[in-house]
Amino acid sequence: MRTFYIFKIKREMSILTKETPYNLYRTIESFYYYDNLNSNISFNIYHDIFDTFDINYINNRIINVFKNNSHYNYKDGIHEYYNKYSLENSKLKAYKSHILLKTNGIKSSLLFNYLMSDNLFVCDFENKDYFWLNEFVR
Repeated sequence: MRTFYIFKIKREMSILTKETPYNLYRTIESFYYYDNLNSNISFNIYHDIFDTFDINYINNRIINVFKNNSHYNYKDGIHEYYNKYSLENSKLKAYKSHILLKTNGIKSSLLFNYLMSDNLFVCDFENKDYFWLNEFVR
């Protein structure tokens, strides 16, 4: 299983880092591995980089797309998709700060086709993988 963290990057920051995603990844990685939110400087940097997600919008959008799909289940804020034919097994939970996706594949049906935005940046810290969502799906 891979664990993807999807962040909504502020428009200005996404423009600045579109051509240099590694720099953005390293900055986000520092927040992930090191509890840097203790200082005021880190707190300000965090809020300069990230926008928050509208959890209700994300949940409703995914529910509406998959409501008639027998491979889909939604319970306690967690979207689950298990398709024995394609061997896809994915779980997604939306938070205000990020979206957490655990999946056994690289392209999850729960996320990669239904939440498109130029400002969504995806990180897999364990595998040192990162990309802009809209560039990955093209």
